[in-house]
Amino acid sequence: MAQYNREWEDIGRNIQDIVDRAVRSQDYQKLDQTVRQIVDRAVDMGTDAVRKAVDTRSKVTVQPRKQMQQPERIQEPAPELYSKPSKPLAFGIVKIVGGSMLVLSALASYIVTLVGMVFGWGITGVLAVTGHVFALSGAALLGNGISTVTWVNRFKTYLKVLGNKTHCTIEKLARSVGKSVKFARKDLQKMIDRGLFLEGHLDREETSLITSNETYAYYEQSRLQLEERRRLEAAAAAKKAAEPEVDPQVQEVLDRGNAFIVQIRNCNNAIPGEGVSAKIDRMELIVRKIFERAQAHPEIVPDLKKLMNYYLPMTIKLLNAYADMDAQAIQGETIAASKREIEDTLDTLNLAFEKLLDSVFQDTAMDVSSDISVLQTLLAQEGLTADDFSTRKNEKEN
Repeated sequence: MAQYNREWEDIGRNIQDIVDRAVRSQDYQKLDQTVRQIVDRAVDMGTDAVRKAVDTRSKVTVQPRKQMQQPERIQEPAPELYSKPSKPLAFGIVKIVGGSMLVLSALASYIVTLVGMVFGWGITGVLAVTGHVFALSGAALLGNGISTVTWVNRFKTYLKVLGNKTHCTIEKLARSVGKSVKFARKDLQKMIDRGLFLEGHLDREETSLITSNETYAYYEQSRLQLEERRRLEAAAAAKKAAEPEVDPQVQEVLDRGNAFIVQIRNCNNAIPGEGVSAKIDRMELIVRKIFERAQAHPEIVPDLKKLMNYYLPMTIKLLNAYADMDAQAIQGETIAASKREIEDTLDTLNLAFEKLLDSVFQDTAMDVSSDISVLQTLLAQEGLTADDFSTRKNEKEN
């Protein structure tokens, strides 16, 4: 293997020197012939080295999640989102006044009852019962009226805190009225049920008040997107944890290989000619398949790493030179001849890459051939081959 590496380094340096001289001198004569000879020798030598590949081990990559478009948020006019609490406030005031009058009436009944008891009036019992009724009714009305006026004032405070916004945390609203978050949450839900917030909602976690259907729809969509993103991230993390860790040196070669593929595609985009573009398309396809195989079989990466140190860099250099010449406004005979020589060299490189691709699949082909041989042997032992059927048929006819 050490001898192979030394020979390969010599071949790589020869290729690099040949291409560098051609690019510097702009003389591409006999470039294809020279490269073809060296490539054939290198591929033949490299075929034996890459036969160490083992059975395919697949590697799954997680597709990046598509970014969902966020809906445009539209601010609605705040006054259209709330009811006016004028009627509840009026009823509350009436209840306070009526309750106060009944309480005063009860107090008067108690005073008359005491006076009647002193002077021996016979209606003291009736007055006492009347006082109790007035007192209980008045206290109920007074308490209910005070409660109504109080929550109406809290509602107005909530509106001041909201301003033109259509959402606010319950914690902030609770601080504005001097109450606990638990109290404010129940208080706001009651106001939503009463219809004071025409489009009111509490969020799923009940930590915020949302006063617009538009904003609530935006919140729901964002929440679902967040849940989906977290689910995908968790699945990706679990899959990554289950996958075997990639050797850093192997990953470095794969990353460099992908970078070369991108450079080949960029060169192809810069060259408009259909003929040469088809050759570059084929080159990109072959190189991509080689690295896909390397990704499944990291054992062949050391050999590919040596190949890519020479073949692919020189290929990119030739493609860039071709693109520069092709971009010239005037195409003289020298440029045309040089372009033809590079095109011929691309054919040679494609053949070399095809041979390399075949070589990295040789182990699989050998395994399949071995399996077929074993299967044929078993069929023959069981008398299930075509020759055995013919023999049995002749025996029956005779």
